[in-house]
Amino acid sequence: MSDAFWLLDHLSNQQLLDSLGQVLRRQRRSLAELVAHLAEVEERRLHLEAAHCSLFDYCVRQLHMSEDEACRRIELARLTRRFPALFPLLASGDITLSAALVLKPVLTSDNHAELLEAARRKSIRETREMVAARFPSPDVPSTIRKLPEPNTVRASAPAPHSTPVAPLFAAPTPATAPCTTPRTDPPASSAPTDPPGAVAPPSVAPPSAHRIEPIATERYKLQLTIDASLKRQLETARDLLRHANPSGDFAPILSRALDLLVAELLRHRFGVGARRKANRDRKLTPANTPASASPPSTPATHIAHATRRAVLERDGLACTWVDASGNRCSSRAWLELDHRQPHGKGGGSDAENIRLLCRAHNQLAAEQAYGRAHIERAKATRRPFRRNTPSGRTAATDGHAVFSRAGGEHVGDSS
Repeated sequence: MSDAFWLLDHLSNQQLLDSLGQVLRRQRRSLAELVAHLAEVEERRLHLEAAHCSLFDYCVRQLHMSEDEACRRIELARLTRRFPALFPLLASGDITLSAALVLKPVLTSDNHAELLEAARRKSIRETREMVAARFPSPDVPSTIRKLPEPNTVRASAPAPHSTPVAPLFAAPTPATAPCTTPRTDPPASSAPTDPPGAVAPPSVAPPSAHRIEPIATERYKLQLTIDASLKRQLETARDLLRHANPSGDFAPILSRALDLLVAELLRHRFGVGARRKANRDRKLTPANTPASASPPSTPATHIAHATRRAVLERDGLACTWVDASGNRCSSRAWLELDHRQPHGKGGGSDAENIRLLCRAHNQLAAEQAYGRAHIERAKATRRPFRRNTPSGRTAATDGHAVFSRAGGEHVGDSS
């Protein structure tokens, strides 16, 4: 079919990337044109003539936008009508929809040219930090507050033939929901978001629940959800530290706790600061092995602590994957130790052959070395190598080496 635009297997890699760039450029221009049309429709009151009580209602019911899509684009349309200089920046991609809405509360006729130029090509995080540096907010107080019971727990099993009860925090219906308040993010959950403190399970937490928001230069707001056990630990630490922290602020407590945690993780993962023993990382030979001794039981891809420290010092705590243009991956999470020349193909475990990769690029390296089909088969049949860790977890759950039983190959050097 000629209109089956989603069938892309006929494109080469370079053609696919070029086509993606063209699609993105069209999408950016289309967004600028869309908000220009919305602004003009509202100016001419055409949505009212079409029997819709608001532009929001018109977008949802007539244009079939989602509530969030409509709200954000209406806010952007009104902003671009105030500051037309945004149109070419949106069309070129120099400023995104979300970045423009971050700027909305602080844009004025006097500063908009300077702020729009300062926000050019910045990410959302960088835009927030720029706004916080120029318009600092006061520090948020350290508080612990009990959250209300989720209404969905009580409503999960309605009685037979009963009339459904509307949730306590039900969203307004499209017919009545106005879009009058500034919106810089998609709607979060109905749980209160004002107290500092909450991280819900990753499967249900909105993106904003995990965000560290800048409020001034080098000052940030952290928000997470904690259980009763962690609350007791925080309060105990606060009471024990009162002599050094009379205000009871939680920031110094978290800082000291994280210092210890990071040091422990670096020691455990890379041997940083670990005590050195005379026989550590020294292989036993027939000459110095007692008759009753058995060879040490270590995985075939064991990487010595000295090697781990050398790799960490050389690579820094970041993924080292570099593309054909010399751009390095910026990920600092899910880091794993990878063999440049795979161990299954004769690669050694010396510092020259070990590098730090994020999990995604470690997986890509394995696919390039063994083929994607082999890796998929290996992942389907693998059994984790388990080893007790100081925290009681196993190596498999702590980002360590995983071995495949399919063909005996090592999949993902992630120790």
